[in-house]
Amino acid sequence: MDTKINKTQFHVLLGILLLSFGCREPFSPELNELNENILVVEGFIEVGGGTTSINLSYASTLYSDIPQFSVPGASIFLTTDSGESWELESDNFGSYIIEDFLPEDEVYTLSINLSNGESYVSDKIVPIATPDFEITFTKEDGDVQIYSNTIGNDEAEYFLWQYEEAWIYRTPHTSFFNYDKETGEMVDIPLDQLTNRCYNFDQSRRVILEVSSRFEDSRIFQKELLTIDSLSEKLGIRYRIKAKQYAINSEAYIFWEGIRRNSDDIGGIFSPLPSAVESNIHSVNNPDESVIGYISAGVSKEKVLYINSSDVVPWRTSIQDYYGCIIDTIAPQDYQEVFGLLNFIPLYEYCDDLPCGGYFASTEGCTDCRLRGGVLEKPDYWQDE
Repeated sequence: MDTKINKTQFHVLLGILLLSFGCREPFSPELNELNENILVVEGFIEVGGGTTSINLSYASTLYSDIPQFSVPGASIFLTTDSGESWELESDNFGSYIIEDFLPEDEVYTLSINLSNGESYVSDKIVPIATPDFEITFTKEDGDVQIYSNTIGNDEAEYFLWQYEEAWIYRTPHTSFFNYDKETGEMVDIPLDQLTNRCYNFDQSRRVILEVSSRFEDSRIFQKELLTIDSLSEKLGIRYRIKAKQYAINSEAYIFWEGIRRNSDDIGGIFSPLPSAVESNIHSVNNPDESVIGYISAGVSKEKVLYINSSDVVPWRTSIQDYYGCIIDTIAPQDYQEVFGLLNFIPLYEYCDDLPCGGYFASTEGCTDCRLRGGVLEKPDYWQDE
């Protein structure tokens, strides 16, 4: 699954713990204790159809400038108690997938063989099918809250959610022309190549958990997935969220609750370290070796929700990067200097009188949405209104 363990927080917390313990009594750590990289195993075994994805990486040491690095070149196998076996395919960047149909009524074991000869194996993994769910939203005090609603049962009591977001945003100004520095001419930009409208993306960055047995009739109502703050660009035009719900067992819940507390309580010296939260992945050669991660299996569910700006009116978008965006008028004799040498972009013709006497202009940052990390291409999954 896409829920990520925050390695940077792990390193900061480890430093805090070392300093804190040092205040109580002298502490001289062995260098090899701090130089050992910890294997991180992330993913979910999707049975009954769908894609199973396992990601391998190392949580880097306290003194490393790189917070994590992937582990390619491994061999990963799924086996069942009945003797069936599947090998996951590597993308050479630390991700391993399989899209074969995996039976729901099997018990699975995950085996990992690294290129350095180290081997790891999971505990027995029993799939759990998650019940259906829905996602809804409300607007309160100017913010928008997005929720999950579901009903647990005897088999599915513990739940984990993750989500992916996509949205459209615009620049404050639109450039319909390019200036050709060689010819000094203005060139029309085709409408499908305008740079004023982009798609941007994000995903869940915290662990979202709930236990259905806490509620009457095991009904989980309005479990908050996220809050979109007022003025956010996400709801300025059209927004999409794809939420995924997983049913997990009690041991997996304990693991993810430990990770959640570590993330929420970062800065407190008594938060559990990720490596101190028990994993269901173990080293074959060294049982005392720490491994971060907990692999579950089952049938997950996903839902998609679109929200238009018209659904949450009034909604005013405020993008700090566009503060101070201005429009100026540029006369023909200044084209070469302003458009050829300076960071100005022609917008459209200035026609107070005929013939037109120049062009309106603004800066590149106010006309090209890609400079804020977005993309012009509409995602294949995107549905327009």
